[in-house]
Amino acid sequence: MSNDFGTVSVRRDRSREIDILRQQYNRHRESLASLAADAPSEQLAAEYQRLIREIDQALGKLGEMEGRTNAETRPGNRPLMTPPGMITPDATEPAPATSGVPRVALIIAVGVVVLALIGWLLWRASGERPAGTTIRERTDTAPVTETAGAPVTPAPKPVVAATKLTVTPPIHDYGVIRKGTRAVRQFQVTNNGDQALAIEVARSSCRCLYYDYAGTVAPHAKESITVTVDGAKAKAGALHETLSVTAKKDPAATASFDVNAMIK
Repeated sequence: MSNDFGTVSVRRDRSREIDILRQQYNRHRESLASLAADAPSEQLAAEYQRLIREIDQALGKLGEMEGRTNAETRPGNRPLMTPPGMITPDATEPAPATSGVPRVALIIAVGVVVLALIGWLLWRASGERPAGTTIRERTDTAPVTETAGAPVTPAPKPVVAATKLTVTPPIHDYGVIRKGTRAVRQFQVTNNGDQALAIEVARSSCRCLYYDYAGTVAPHAKESITVTVDGAKAKAGALHETLSVTAKKDPAATASFDVNAMIK
């Protein structure tokens, strides 16, 4: 009878350990589900879901073990006593009453490892997302230190040099020019400088334009540039020429104008 009582006691202890493990698993499963819902990244959420699945598998194994334990402790499932005269040589060795204990110990060890992993993930999550921390974009600029009593002198505005040469209008449309005919338009070139400028007009690429202008423009004065389009020398189709006017002794003093026409 002592062996039967010992077996029942071990099985009761095993049932109590299984119940404690189930409570711990359920408690950590709820924590992992909450962390998965608020995970800062998909990778961390997937890791939480994987741990939840492992906990569900462990709970299923605990359920299987608990079912076998309950079945063994029911009165109808207890092993019958063998009469003394029927004992065989193989039956003289008593069956171990704690055959289920190593498996329970293994499950407890696995549970400790899983709980340690869960604790590490909780610590990692708390480190990646500190409570009460708000990220704000920095919009302040570096402070400007001023000496008390010293007058503040504003920075001088940059002086923009006036363009020495300008041409008006900037573009002339000669319209339709028949082959063999010519069309004439005038442009005004202005010298905005304080010295007279000798100017020249660049040659056209079509070699079909002719110019007539004074070679020198007095300071703050205007001169006319007459531009003739020779339809006999121009190619049929749209004509577009950009011409430049430049001071001979000052290449930086330059201006440009456009000539448009349709040759038919």
